[in-house]
Amino acid sequence: RRARGLNLFASADVKLLEIVSRGDFMINGFRNRDVREALHGTAKQPVADQRRQSAAVTRQLRLLQAHELIRKQEKSHRYQLTEKGQRAITAVLAARRADTAKLMENAA
Repeated sequence: RRARGLNLFASADVKLLEIVSRGDFMINGFRNRDVREALHGTAKQPVADQRRQSAAVTRQLRLLQAHELIRKQEKSHRYQLTEKGQRAITAVLAARRADTAKLMENAA
């Protein structure tokens, strides 16, 4: 099955990567609800809005699964970051935070 590429310049994709790579999700993994609350806040919302947001998060998690950055834990509603996902997301986030002048200084 085909999946779109991750846009590393889009703030929505980067925010998703930052959320799933949090340290508090490393041991037990994360649920759709955890990601939805991190993206949209924990304030009370109508049920229709919660379902719409949950569906959007499901599509985003499927995208990460298609790129093998996360995997579903067996017999649970949780997802876990893969080893490939840890390496790739760490590299992407480090590159986004890097200062070009500082990188050129270290290269010389």
